[in-house]
Amino acid sequence: MAETKDTLSWGNIIKIGGVFISWAIGSGSVTGQASLQYFCGYGIWGFAGIAVEALLHLFLLISFFKLGHRKNFNSPLDIFTYYCGDKVGKVFQLLSLGLLYAAPVTMISGFGASLNQHFGLPTKLGSVLLGILCLVTIILGLKGLVNIIGSIGPFMIVLMIGTSIYYLAQHIGGLSAGIELAPTLPFARIAPTWWLAGLYYTTCTPLQSAPFFTATATNFKKIKELVYGAIVGVIFYAAADIVMCCALFSNIEEMSGLMIPNLYLANSISPILGFIFVIVIFLAIFSSCAPSMFTLCASFRKEKTPEYNRFAVILVVASVLCSMLLPFDQLLGLVYGVYGVLGGIFVLFIIAKQVKERRVNE
Repeated sequence: MAETKDTLSWGNIIKIGGVFISWAIGSGSVTGQASLQYFCGYGIWGFAGIAVEALLHLFLLISFFKLGHRKNFNSPLDIFTYYCGDKVGKVFQLLSLGLLYAAPVTMISGFGASLNQHFGLPTKLGSVLLGILCLVTIILGLKGLVNIIGSIGPFMIVLMIGTSIYYLAQHIGGLSAGIELAPTLPFARIAPTWWLAGLYYTTCTPLQSAPFFTATATNFKKIKELVYGAIVGVIFYAAADIVMCCALFSNIEEMSGLMIPNLYLANSISPILGFIFVIVIFLAIFSSCAPSMFTLCASFRKEKTPEYNRFAVILVVASVLCSMLLPFDQLLGLVYGVYGVLGGIFVLFIIAKQVKERRVNE
């Protein structure tokens, strides 16, 4: 796709950054459970883990955008054979399909847990509601999906950062003590060390994000807009991680025992804010869940065909049913812990491919 010389559109840059933010927030980040398992458990070193994930996210996002801008794959999953070759690439395609199914299952479970904690409603009800919305969005197709989640991303990140800063300001006295206390508390940690947790936070996602972001790039004409959008998105997402961790540290004993700590945080400020946060959790989980389901559907059926629509219905129903098998926190650790290792291997293939291409071009 040729680069045009027109002035860059900051609207597109913000939309691109918003697409990444919306996708990345997901069920783990917006609920606060990921901040606990990936960062807070390591005390002060958790902030170094955030730096690791931000840099790796930026590298991968720009790589996927540039590749998608340069090539137009027949299937979103072709990106794996591009980076890894035919044989290994097909293995990663199968692994990606597994994550593209398992990740929405986890996210749907996360929303059910949020409704249960806030309203006392059955978790199954929340799972069904989210499944219905995802189904409608998938049927709209890629362009409609990008427009929807690109628009809600900036709203979600501003509200999350603002809520965390307000709560932190009210509990600032507990911050330093919480940072020291956190490593001694018996809550789940995704990895034995902070740097490995930072890597896992990013490497659990490429098998899911690579097909979607490569396809997303085809909706934009200018590579600079994609690169700047990636930078904006990663900066704001990392900022949200930092302030959320600080808010959790400020009352870590209470927060570490909760399934949805960010919802508790919002409710402690105001019941109205708690209700708004439930909506934000819904939007965030939806904006991560729908892209995975879309990519899975588009990998098997041509978009906007009767077969595609039928496949989408079957996929959503199966995801909702599976989301009811295990509690949210167990699903989060199981799914993303396993794929953190597998995604790390895929990242090595990406780096090797880029090194090889640069040597050829020299």
